[in-house]
Amino acid sequence: HVIPYRDSKLTRLLQDSLGGNAKTVMIANIGPAGYNYVESMSTLRYASRAKGIQNKPKINEDPKDALLRKYLDEIEQLKHQLSLRNGSFSGKEGGGGGGGGGVSDDSARIQKEAELRKLLTQKNMIEEERQRIKAALDSSVLSAKST
Repeated sequence: HVIPYRDSKLTRLLQDSLGGNAKTVMIANIGPAGYNYVESMSTLRYASRAKGIQNKPKINEDPKDALLRKYLDEIEQLKHQLSLRNGSFSGKEGGGGGGGGGVSDDSARIQKEAELRKLLTQKNMIEEERQRIKAALDSSVLSAKST
């Protein structure tokens, strides 16, 4: 159910609050006098429509920080999977059960380690880029303050 914005100055001023990532409280002020009836009804209708607006908020996050967080989560997941596999290797070797499974487990482990190294390299590159951007931003803020 889409509620179109009313074409008014108030709605334009509140547009980011009504349709953005903010929690908004609206107080509708009406007067009891008879000559305020039309304005009071207009205010109540507006407040009723505004009450029906539902936002789907999202976290305001730098895309690079989101990517970094995603990589860190994936690294942790891969480390967990690797530790589970390493734990299962010791159990299989102790039982003396066949040599065929060890080769595929080793190749899978090597592949996961290569993926982990690749992710760590990407993480380091992203962190270096973030540091460069932060340094550039800090220097521009300092130069702006000195002017």
